[in-house]
Parts: sequence; structure tokens; C-alpha cells
Amino acid sequence: MKVKVVVAISITIAVSLSLWVMYIGYFESYIDHDQHQVYFVKKFPTFQREFVNPFANEGDDKQIDELSPYIRRSFADYCKYAYGITHSDTKSLEHCKAQILREVQ
Repeated sequence: MKVKVVVAISITIAVSLSLWVMYIGYFESYIDHDQHQVYFVKKFPTFQREFVNPFANEGDDKQIDELSPYIRRSFADYCKYAYGITHSDTKSLEHCKAQILREVQ
């Protein structure tokens, strides 16, 4: 009987941790020369935990078209999982950027 309880508890913990990993993400933010991890609840499950938000830092206000292809792709991933914006065209990413800037103010 004790073995069944231990197995049940172990399975519950494993499932809980998996769900936490799949639904909680973060990005690095540098404000006032301090590094912070900002956590968010993902709109879709994924095992990716760390995301890129190029607009999370003071003074970073590049246009979407000025981002490198890698940063743009990473930002599109962030927008998908943080805000549910599934398209990676410039208009969709500008909408995501606007949401980020509204939250910061």
C-alpha cells in the first residue's frame, strides 16, 4: 500500500513539474543596470522556457524591420507564447510590441 502512495505522489509531482515547465516562460530584462528574469504564463504549451524580448530593456526602441533575422524569429516566438500572436508578419509583431510598451507604462 505504501508503494502505491509513493508512486502516486511521484507521478503527481512529475506531472505538476512538467506542466509548470510547459506553461511558465521567462525573458531577461535589464533595467537600471540590474538583470531581472520576468516570468509569464504561456498561451500555448512548449518546453522552451527562455524567450527573447528585445523591447524589455531601457532605451531599446528599434523598429521591427531593423531586428536581425534571429532576433525577429525569437521575438515572434515570444509573441506567440506570451500574447498568443501566432503570425510573424511585421504588422503582428508591431501589435505585440505595442502591447509590451503598454504594459511597461
